[in-house]
Amino acid sequence: MHYDVVIIGGGVGGLAAAIRSAELGKKVAIIEKNEIGGECINRACIPSKTLIDTAKIVNKILKSPWIATSAKINYNLMNKFKDNIIEGIKDNLYQVINKHKIDLLSGKGEVKNEGEVIVNGKVYTYENLVIATGSEPLSLADFPLNGKNVVDPWTAMNMTNLPENIIIVGGGVAGVELATLFRALNKNVTIIELMPRLLPVPGIDIEIANEVKKRLEEKGVRIYVNTKSRIIKSDDKVIFQAQTPSSNEEISGDLAVITIGRKPVTDGLDLKAIKVETDQRGYIKVDNRARTSNSKVYAVGDVAGAPLSATKAWRQGIVAGDNIGNRNSQMPKYIPTSIFADLEIGVVGSTLEELKKNGINGREVKVNMKEIPRAWTLNETEGFLKIVIGEDNRILGANMIGENATEVINTITLAMELSLKIDDLYKVQFSHPTVSEIITEVVQRAIVGEIY
Repeated sequence: MHYDVVIIGGGVGGLAAAIRSAELGKKVAIIEKNEIGGECINRACIPSKTLIDTAKIVNKILKSPWIATSAKINYNLMNKFKDNIIEGIKDNLYQVINKHKIDLLSGKGEVKNEGEVIVNGKVYTYENLVIATGSEPLSLADFPLNGKNVVDPWTAMNMTNLPENIIIVGGGVAGVELATLFRALNKNVTIIELMPRLLPVPGIDIEIANEVKKRLEEKGVRIYVNTKSRIIKSDDKVIFQAQTPSSNEEISGDLAVITIGRKPVTDGLDLKAIKVETDQRGYIKVDNRARTSNSKVYAVGDVAGAPLSATKAWRQGIVAGDNIGNRNSQMPKYIPTSIFADLEIGVVGSTLEELKKNGINGREVKVNMKEIPRAWTLNETEGFLKIVIGEDNRILGANMIGENATEVINTITLAMELSLKIDDLYKVQFSHPTVSEIITEVVQRAIVGEIY
């Protein structure tokens, strides 16, 4: 059978490419070997946020002494709730797939020749191919995954029973989110991070990292930074040899969650045969229209390289679908990052330190959450918004930690993508009392002076 578009991989990137291509009149097939929704919907973004939000509800109750009740998480019921949410989202996706008459082919897609995909021994031909096969955990020599007590993040998060002592290797986004969740479930949690700080991610301000570390430690999470480690035993307990700046010690736990190391999934795809180039790590090279070195082949999501995020994957899928459907489309300049710790984090663009390293001058303006009335009514006054403004008064970056930070950052991303200046935002009024008023306050301070 011949298709205008064949997508290998039914995660969020592949789904976006399929739906948009079909909306623009193309005959489309999705090849998926496991479950529609991929990592994000089935094992990562959606389940993790569902579980963390549950933990946040309990934390809010416990920190509100005027609420005369107690709260405790029933882990089994919470997991059932999570599973119901996943199924509900997937049901909606199946409805959209059926609405647009997209064929869903179950099996592993293999590519050996240009213009052909093999699924379960049957050959399908295509005009355009979209590779959306994602990435997978990499078992590293110092942290060999065994699927039992040394596991990847999504295996850990979807376990029916969690042991008491959990060690997380890596203090990046996944490590911080999992530490938040496991500690809220009253588990003993340790983070081991090689770098001198948590969240050593481009665009994340050091002040954000320090605030996250402080919050986690206040809740009882033990954190090692600037620490080189390796597993020396995992047959019963998992034992790490850890070298800190001042000592060597052994750290033991019941479960080790390895949040570092991923690789692109390209098994079964003869990329050389279809003239698709990759970088040194095996990720497929794409331009800002999601096209590979072969103009008939697109790649979206993790397999197309950093950032490895569902946010990027979804948009890249739309861009690929647009261009396949002859609608000129490019990737946005700015892709925001959302982190769901006990205090949300929203990040977009560059930090002032990063800009200075590139010879770009700018200035920072900061507003603390405690200066915003709505933060007080929510009983969440910790955190801040910090924006970086260039010499031309355009916003070049923003970091926020606090209630609703993942929503507020989207508004700032909008302003940045449209190249708005601070003076443009000065004309805009946000409703009162809201958390997003923190944007108007930071604008006030950048131009004239504080109101709150």
